[in-house]
Amino acid sequence: MEQNQHNNSSLNKASASQRPQDTIHIKGKYEIILNWYKVNGKNLLDEEILTGLQISTLLKILGNPIWNDIYHCWAVEAKHIPNLQAYVQHQFNPDKFTYFIEAYHNQ
Repeated sequence: MEQNQHNNSSLNKASASQRPQDTIHIKGKYEIILNWYKVNGKNLLDEEILTGLQISTLLKILGNPIWNDIYHCWAVEAKHIPNLQAYVQHQFNPDKFTYFIEAYHNQ
């Protein structure tokens, strides 16, 4: 019995190493929107459409988060702000505002 379990575990390791890694499918056009709220607030204060930011760049900045290819929303963390600021007219102020980025697959 133990010998069979040992053999099966070897097969599982071989199978796992041959499986393709998960990939992110990025096809079509996306609308990317930055939203901000007052810290501890529930009402949207403003938003900005980020026309110069490509979805592939956004996913790299965010560290390839879970992606469903249709719609997703991510909280912007302090570590993301320096890389995102180049694409945003709004000056980030994490002491005053909480930020989220939404991405919509348009086509």
